[in-house]
Amino acid sequence: MLYSLMPFQSLRKDGQSGLPDLRDELRSRKKKWSFSRGVTSLNLLDHVAECLQDLPWRVSIDHCQEKNGRFHLSVVATELGRDLDKGDHVNAGFYLQHCEQGTIETLACSRLYRVQCENGALVEIEAGHSVSIASNNLSGKAWENGIARVIKRSFDGPGVDVDLARFRATIEEMVVTPYELLCHMSAKGLINEDEQCQIQQAFNKAADFSMYGLINAVTQVSHRLRKNDDWIRAVHFERLGGEILRGDHNLPTYDFAFT
Repeated sequence: MLYSLMPFQSLRKDGQSGLPDLRDELRSRKKKWSFSRGVTSLNLLDHVAECLQDLPWRVSIDHCQEKNGRFHLSVVATELGRDLDKGDHVNAGFYLQHCEQGTIETLACSRLYRVQCENGALVEIEAGHSVSIASNNLSGKAWENGIARVIKRSFDGPGVDVDLARFRATIEEMVVTPYELLCHMSAKGLINEDEQCQIQQAFNKAADFSMYGLINAVTQVSHRLRKNDDWIRAVHFERLGGEILRGDHNLPTYDFAFT
């Protein structure tokens, strides 16, 4: 179910203005969950809301979704954005996911939001871009400080310039066809055959034969998955878009042996 996070407005205008606050919903529940480090959803959301209110930018909620104790929150700074060379506007953003039963990692990371297609790419390139509470064994004030650092980096003007420079570099990196790269990702179990076809079709339809076009095609699949209420898989594709930007899934290079 979709929720709001007060006092922040919804970025979207499709009837989400009257949604209940997720924190009010969590407080009304009888059973309270927390994983081994005692970090509850309310802990996280209260801390994130406090950090967001301290920012010098106005931020809006792109989406706030929760189901069975698992939530996904995406935030966008509508006043902090940059134009790419192709006229596409990108805004700074932040993403947080958490599960009260601990079935998914508690992840906070930077997110670049593309206004043109309402898609995002999770950016986890440099130190400060992301923090995973469980994998870093954070507890007490440590996780609060970690999330505060990620939020500060996500909405830092010079930092956004660096992230956008990476995106601009992918505009000049021609792909022509992503078939081999998609087969490579499929072989690694990152995408299935249907998803591979969806990415290829989106890439062909946009006719942007660059690495930038491929990243957009990947995140477009994420947008469709959110509409089908498959949030876990949608986040996977936003993260995959960021990993492609980082260069994680480049095709392996081979050295020729001369005789």
